[in-house]
Amino acid sequence: MRPKIAVVRGHAFSNDEVQQYRQLKDEFDITFFASTGIRDHSDVGFPVVEIPCLDRLLNPVTFGAFSKLSGLSNNHIGFDLEFIPGLKRHLRGFDLVHSVDYNSFLTFQIARLKKRLGFKFVATHWENIPFARDRHPIGRRMKYAIYEKLDGFFAMSERARASLLLEGVGERRIFMTGHSVDNVKFTRDEAARKDWREKLGLRPDDIVILFVGRVRGSKGVFELIYAAKRLVNDSAIDRMRLKILIAGKGPSEKEVDKKIRLLGLQSNISRLGAVPHEDIHLLHNLPDIFCVPSIPRKYWQEQLGLVFLEAMSCGVPVVSTLSGSIPEVVGDAGVLVQPNDHLSLYDALKGLILRRDERMEYGRKGRQRVELLFNPGEIGEKLRRSYATVLEMRTHCTAEVASDNLPKDLPNE
Repeated sequence: MRPKIAVVRGHAFSNDEVQQYRQLKDEFDITFFASTGIRDHSDVGFPVVEIPCLDRLLNPVTFGAFSKLSGLSNNHIGFDLEFIPGLKRHLRGFDLVHSVDYNSFLTFQIARLKKRLGFKFVATHWENIPFARDRHPIGRRMKYAIYEKLDGFFAMSERARASLLLEGVGERRIFMTGHSVDNVKFTRDEAARKDWREKLGLRPDDIVILFVGRVRGSKGVFELIYAAKRLVNDSAIDRMRLKILIAGKGPSEKEVDKKIRLLGLQSNISRLGAVPHEDIHLLHNLPDIFCVPSIPRKYWQEQLGLVFLEAMSCGVPVVSTLSGSIPEVVGDAGVLVQPNDHLSLYDALKGLILRRDERMEYGRKGRQRVELLFNPGEIGEKLRRSYATVLEMRTHCTAEVASDNLPKDLPNE
């Protein structure tokens, strides 16, 4: 009988991430758990159990106030308020439960159920700043209560792994799994490139720089605007052909619009707003250069950057920054500069704008890198090995955790 695995994703479930689980179907019986109201999942190929998360229940009646409260909780307590009522009933009979986000109350909820239901417990680990969540006493205790119960930490990057080691987690409980991009869906598509340029009123020979992400300062959107101003004023560049597209929504939209007007860039920079998820792979075929110049903050830095993988998979060269795990993702498939430095960003963008052959070479390297390291088959195999190893481990117990160097002030169950 195949081991039964529950992948608990809550409100962030996406059909695209299921790709990396497909090759596991013959060895494991996998069920995904997601909150109600998610995107259509009729073609996922796995059972998807929809159960109402607390935020999905309360947001409609509070007009979105609960979502804001959850964000405040994350910032000031160290955990968001994602919670699934009645989860215990749903997880009965599973051999292993995989929480895809450790930094939520939902993962703490699963940790509390582990002993009663007797499953192995793993969690995806994105955080790449050691002790970043330890500044909040409640969040800190919840975090290490989860750490104590976990049989496996599925690290998304080498920096995430290094963070766990510094926090005292033993190497035997850390598995490098990473994340994939659907390199069949995200691929070079000249027809999509032509269609989207026509749709947005762009000429075939325009040089287009695309930003996709949350419109906020930490994503470097203002540095991109400042670099654009220097590019427009550079006599070596045809300002009429230079177009910057900003796709996404966020708290800095009004300030971005204000800066664009202040610098007189209305004819060069356009904001597209939120682009439907089902169109993102087409949008990534539009630009000549992809640029999200992320800026690290004290308690956050880029944890992976799926948008970079999507752009690279479509053969688009990347210009970004040395922030968090971006260098691990981009490698030699783009140009990385110091964060929060619009002058270096301008130089990097100018170099690629003027050298088409260099753009093509970076694009080729990006596609090659995705095919080699970040394709669903490669990541799926890492998941398969990790699940098998955890399931073969002897029953997890406090003595095993004690051999790690976790803090000693953990709450009792």
